[in-house]
Amino acid sequence: MSTIIAVENYEVKGKHGVFDYEREKDQPFVVSVWVTLKNPACDDDLTTSVDYGFLQQTVHDIVAGGESVKMMETLCDIIIETVSGHPNIAGVKIRIEKPEAPMPHEGGLAVVERTWPEGSTF
Repeated sequence: MSTIIAVENYEVKGKHGVFDYEREKDQPFVVSVWVTLKNPACDDDLTTSVDYGFLQQTVHDIVAGGESVKMMETLCDIIIETVSGHPNIAGVKIRIEKPEAPMPHEGGLAVVERTWPEGSTF
């Protein structure tokens, strides 16, 4: 049996993007993080699982308070690096949406997804 713990569609503002003006003013990012546990949680004990608050706080600290980066792929990697260090986590999937990403035409949604370890499926 595998267990997935997640925080989905967490909107947080940050200053990230390829263009200088994107790194000067806050813009919204919508982040979802799913993690699989190494072992099933047991005995109704949170220490055998992963706290949702840990996932949300990690995303907030990195997107809102972390160093500005150019690419969403880099944000994914930084979040995965932090989350994957949790002793109960075996795998991570992250999705970052950037609703106000500058694109040449109206419509569409900029999205990046990454998984760890590489090749893992959710």
